Amino acid sequence: MMLRMKRFPQWILISALALGTAWGQGLEDPPSRDDLLHVRIDTLDRLVHAHHWNEGLYMPSVIFPPAGADRAVVGNHEDVAGHTAMYLAACAHKYAATKDPAVRALADEVMDAIVRLEKVTGVPGVAARSFYKTDQPLWHEQAYFFPLEWHASDTMPGYRWLGDLSSDKFTDFIYGVGTYWEFCADEAHKKVAADFIDRFVGRCVDHNFKLVDVDDKMTLWGNFCPDLPHENLNALEMLAGLKVAERLTGKPYFGAAYRRLVDKYHYDDQAIMAKILWPEEWKTPWDDHLAAKALYMLMRYESDPALLQKYRMSLNRFWYDWQNAAFKHTSEVWYVMLYQVLTGEEIIDEARRQAIKNMWGFYRQKRAHHIPGPDGPATVEADQEEIRSDVFRTYWFGRQYGLIDPDW
Repeated sequence: MMLRMKRFPQWILISALALGTAWGQGLEDPPSRDDLLHVRIDTLDRLVHAHHWNEGLYMPSVIFPPAGADRAVVGNHEDVAGHTAMYLAACAHKYAATKDPAVRALADEVMDAIVRLEKVTGVPGVAARSFYKTDQPLWHEQAYFFPLEWHASDTMPGYRWLGDLSSDKFTDFIYGVGTYWEFCADEAHKKVAADFIDRFVGRCVDHNFKLVDVDDKMTLWGNFCPDLPHENLNALEMLAGLKVAERLTGKPYFGAAYRRLVDKYHYDDQAIMAKILWPEEWKTPWDDHLAAKALYMLMRYESDPALLQKYRMSLNRFWYDWQNAAFKHTSEVWYVMLYQVLTGEEIIDEARRQAIKNMWGFYRQKRAHHIPGPDGPATVEADQEEIRSDVFRTYWFGRQYGLIDPDW
C-alpha cells in the first residue's frame, strides 16, 4: 500500500534535530546475558521506567535524541496498547506472586492509562492504539503504521492518538485487564476494569461482533462477525472476550452473546482450528501468542465439559508446534509454562528449564532514521531501544505458578 506523505512544517524537523542528546547520553546500562534471570528482569524493569514510560503507557521501542524527543514518545506507536496491556498482566501476575502493594499501585497506574486510551478518542468503547502529548505532530506519525490514522483529541486537548484498533489489541485487553481484575485490583479498581471491558466488548457486540472506530466503520483487522468470512482464530478470540466480559461485569448480555456464537454459528468448532499447521509459510508467531492469551482466559473460566474438550483440542493443535519450539522468542517459553498450567501435565524438563533461565527480550542499536520533511527525508543517526513486554509477563507468570525459582 502506498501512503501519501504530507508536507511537514520545517520546525518539526529542526526541533527533532536540535533536541540535543541529553536523553541519549543518559542511557541506563543494559542487562548482561550472564546475569541471573531475576537480575535481568529487575534491570529491564528499571530500563522500562527510565526510557519507555509515557504517562502509564508502555512504548516497546523508543528512539533517542537527536532523532527522538526528550521523552519516550518517538517511535512506532502501533502496538503500544498491546504492550501496555501485557505489562498490566505482568503486574497482575507479579502481585499474585508477591502481594507487594507497590506493584498494585503500579498496576492501577497502567489500568488508568488504558482507560485514557478510550477517553482520548472521545467515544465510549473505542480505544486508541496509543496517544502522546504534543503541540504539533512529530515525525514518527509519517514513518510508521498508517499516518492517516493519527487524530487530534477533542476530549484530551493537546494530545494526539492513533486509531484503527485490531483484533490482536482486543485480545491483549481481554487478557491484560482480565488478569488485573482477577489477581490484582482492589474493589474500586475492579469496577474500573469491569466498566472498561463492558464498554469495549459491549460496543463490539452491539456492532454485530465487529471492532468499529469513531466513524462507526469496521477497522481493518476488526472482524469477528458471524455474517462475514473471518479467521478461526478470531472466533476463539471473541469467545474469550465474551467469557471475560461476562465474568467481570456479571451481565447476562455477554453470556447470551457467547451462547449465540456457539449454538447458532459454531464458534466453538471454529476455535478448534485456530492453529494453522499447514502450509508452513502460513504460520505466524503472533497468532500463537494471541491464541495462548485467549485460551488462558477461556479454559479457566469455562465450566461446560463439552466446550472445554473443544478448547483442549484447540490447545493440542498449538502444542503440536509448541513442543518443538527452538525458544527464539520469549513467548515460546511462556507456551510451555502455559500448557503445563492449563493441562496439569509435567512437561518442563531440563532443556525447557534452561530456556526459561535464558529469557532475554532486550535490543539496543544505533541506526539511521529517515525523518520526513518538506524537502525530503533527512537521515539522522540515533540509538533505538526495544524491550519486549512479554518478558515480564512470562517471568511473573512463572513465579505466580511456581514454575520459576526466585533464585534463578
